[in-house]
Amino acid sequence: MKKLLLVFALFLASSSMVWAQTPTQKVYAAVVKDKPADVDALLGAGADANAPVEMMPGFPTTFLVIAAGNGHLDVVKVLLKNKAQIDKTDSFQMTPLMAAAANGSLDVVQFLLTNGANPKARDKDGKDMLAAAKEGENEDVIKLIKSKL
Repeated sequence: MKKLLLVFALFLASSSMVWAQTPTQKVYAAVVKDKPADVDALLGAGADANAPVEMMPGFPTTFLVIAAGNGHLDVVKVLLKNKAQIDKTDSFQMTPLMAAAANGSLDVVQFLLTNGANPKARDKDGKDMLAAAKEGENEDVIKLIKSKL
């Protein structure tokens, strides 16, 4: 169920977006559209890299979970440069590392692990990043994660 909601949320995020007026909405749109320069400019102008984002009402997430879950490595780098919390979770307690693992984003998983993401974190269902990676069915990600545990 959680994975279905995440996939649905990511689908909604990648569908047509109206360029909104608040800084949080502008950052959100730039994250979803994989525009690292825009994300950097908005965060540099004072937007909060850790602001909660409700892609679906009642289910807040983070810019970093969204970027990692979409495999947007350059956006992930910009968010971390601008003080995004590497292990800040969404409403299901999913971390950016789990989102990247579930998506099969090997480069994002490697980058997050190298930069201190907690490989032992668990979501509300007790699943860790290895379980997320198995759901994503990317053998390279699974192999990497197994080597880190």
